[in-house]
Amino acid sequence: MKKFFLFFVSIMLILCCSSESKPDVKNPHFSLPEKSIVITNQANSSVSILDASDYSIIWTWTPQKAGVPVSDYTWFSNPSEVKPVYNRKYILMTASGGVVALIRIADSKLMFYAYAGQNPHSAELLPDGNIAVATSTDGKLNTFVTDTVKCKGEIFKSYNLPSAHNVVWDKERQRLYSTEGSLLYSYKYNNDKKAPSLTSRELLYEIPSSETCAHDLYPVNGEKDMLWLTTNENVWKYDVLKNEITKAYPFYGVKSVSDSPDGVLMLYPVTEWWSDGLIGGTGKKLFSISGAKIYKGRWMKDNTFSYPVNHNI
Repeated sequence: MKKFFLFFVSIMLILCCSSESKPDVKNPHFSLPEKSIVITNQANSSVSILDASDYSIIWTWTPQKAGVPVSDYTWFSNPSEVKPVYNRKYILMTASGGVVALIRIADSKLMFYAYAGQNPHSAELLPDGNIAVATSTDGKLNTFVTDTVKCKGEIFKSYNLPSAHNVVWDKERQRLYSTEGSLLYSYKYNNDKKAPSLTSRELLYEIPSSETCAHDLYPVNGEKDMLWLTTNENVWKYDVLKNEITKAYPFYGVKSVSDSPDGVLMLYPVTEWWSDGLIGGTGKKLFSISGAKIYKGRWMKDNTFSYPVNHNI
């Protein structure tokens, strides 16, 4: 019986990672509309893409749809990060249940996933396609070798970073940014595809004492030296060159912020840490999805701050 169980799990992993997932029969050649938004929904452990013209859901991914082994379902509970990557053809996600995952949008294929630690809050691509993940409960910044053949990976290197909630790569300065409470640090990357490691940690900025717990850190669209930074009290912009912050919005507890020429999107929690919709720069809710528990939402837009838009896998 034990041998049969191990054989069954092995087959499931092969089906999940090595073969192509079946495209949606109704839409086998899915393509993004010109303007779209990606969100996490903790109510059903899903990631969804919305058409920004009417906020209708046009694509949804779940671990069940991707054929993830049942034993790993809990890793995908309470999705906590979504980032469009590789020319908007893939999504990099984390979930508080423990996972980091790379998903191909066209056919919903799970390209890579791994247990990342206790309560992952954010992930970022490194220049060679490897991945860094910030986990908040155990306070770690972890690196992973992104093996899309084996698909399922594991932590390669782990660094202490209490209350880690975010991670962003700066391709211009070749540094990785992440916060520890109210402290913003940068790291160098060794650019070793087989052994991704971080070195030379440097304290860049200490957030004023009036602010507590840095949360989201994300590139500002069209401003190559600026990052969004949210705290428990406000939404800020951090100027990498001047090493200073300026207040952008007086909204507290914002879990994610993202912008495009069409405006700003923020997740302002209305129930515990989630909401059923996103707000704009005026604070007005843009849409509501009945029963949803959205934790983060981003514009589906290329992020040129972190990596070239023509980088692909």
